[in-house]
Amino acid sequence: MKTPDYDVVRNDLKQLWDEGYRSLAIALMHSYAYLEHEESIADIAREIVFSISVSSHLQPMIKIVLRAQPATSDAYLSPITQEYLKSFARGFQGEFNDEQSSNKLLLSQSDGGLTSFKKFTGLRAILSGPAGGVVGMAKTCWDAEDGTPVLGFDMGGTSTDISRYGGTFEHVFESTTAEVTIQSPQLDINTVAAGGGSILFWQNGLFVVGPDSAGASPGPACYGKGGPLTISKPCTLAVILITNSISS
Repeated sequence: MKTPDYDVVRNDLKQLWDEGYRSLAIALMHSYAYLEHEESIADIAREIVFSISVSSHLQPMIKIVLRAQPATSDAYLSPITQEYLKSFARGFQGEFNDEQSSNKLLLSQSDGGLTSFKKFTGLRAILSGPAGGVVGMAKTCWDAEDGTPVLGFDMGGTSTDISRYGGTFEHVFESTTAEVTIQSPQLDINTVAAGGGSILFWQNGLFVVGPDSAGASPGPACYGKGGPLTISKPCTLAVILITNSISS
């Protein structure tokens, strides 16, 4: 085992800061077994005021690629997520800065569980919205006595998410979103279309729908910003399908 030259690390990080980088993912080869070196580099990065994502904290598992990918995704997502949460907290007295008040604000995660305001990360938030829908469906639509599984159909402006509940929450521990593989526990939710913002276009003599989405900007034609024709204006639609043809 070789200890990193922390003077070199500090100089390299300062150079990255001067070049405009503000978020940093840290992943070393064997940090699943020995995480002290990652933590030392993280301490240096904090001194420079980087937003950091440490692989051994997020996913303490063997195989560096499977640790580095979630850390990279978290480094991309967490600064945006944290900035939004800070702006939300400014509307409350004390801004949830102390431990007691931060535990009063609980946020949904991709695995369907809740976590406190201070512990919320971008990596755990990728499917937090649809996961909340699955939990709500399980609490309100599933009949334990009847036992018939229920299907969730959640269509918004940019995605259509399908889920199933038959008495237990089904989890996956690896998923691929936008060709990026994520190792993180999530409820088993499948995105099957681009949602209400699915672009309509002409191809081979046929009118085709999606899977490309108009997104939020310029958005569909009805936004008035020069966007394309879509199947409908973006809307939030939640439909629960109950069927006896699906076995538990």
